[in-house]
Amino acid sequence: MTMTMFFNRDTQAHDFSADSAYRAYLISRNDAPIVHHSGDIQWKRLRVSIRQTWKHIRSAVAAVHMAVVADKMRRARHELARVSRNK
Repeated sequence: MTMTMFFNRDTQAHDFSADSAYRAYLISRNDAPIVHHSGDIQWKRLRVSIRQTWKHIRSAVAAVHMAVVADKMRRARHELARVSRNK
C-alpha cells in the first residue's frame, strides 16, 4: 500500500519537519500549575467587599436623612406661612 500526497503551493512551501517537533513540544510541556489564592487574598477581597457595602449603606442612609430634613423644612415653612397669614 503506497501513500500518495497531493502537492499544491501550500504543501510545497510548508516545512513538515517542524510539525513533528512542535507536536513533541506540545506533548512534553508541563501544564500550568493550579493557583489557589491564599487566605490573605481572600481576606483582602472580603475587606473590599465590606467597605463597598458599607459605603453603599452610608449613602442610602444619607439620602434618606436628606429627604427627612427636606420634608421637615418644607413642613416648617408651610406652618410659618400659615401662622403669618392668620395674624
